[in-house]
Amino acid sequence: MFEFELSDDKHHLLIRVESKKFDITLAPEFRRSVEQAWDPAIEAVAIDFTSVDFIDSSGVGALVSVHKRAARKGGVLEIHNPGPAVTSIIELLRLHRVFKLVET
Repeated sequence: MFEFELSDDKHHLLIRVESKKFDITLAPEFRRSVEQAWDPAIEAVAIDFTSVDFIDSSGVGALVSVHKRAARKGGVLEIHNPGPAVTSIIELLRLHRVFKLVET
């Protein structure tokens, strides 16, 4: 479901989401996985949403929690390759002002 890659300096975390839906069925597991993978040195997080076609409020809540963790160190959360449906939800909620949406 998730693949975590921590940079050698432990400042950057890349998370790949390998699921079509980032919703209530996946969000609790995502939060637990992030908790286990988290290093106090992390300053920036990138989440690759290439495979994700759908996000619900639980998924958005999970993203907000990761953003808050990164922001404590002045860091940023980037959402890589969000599909049109995910982008629409993030923009509707005006979270594109909080998260950085990146096409890679």
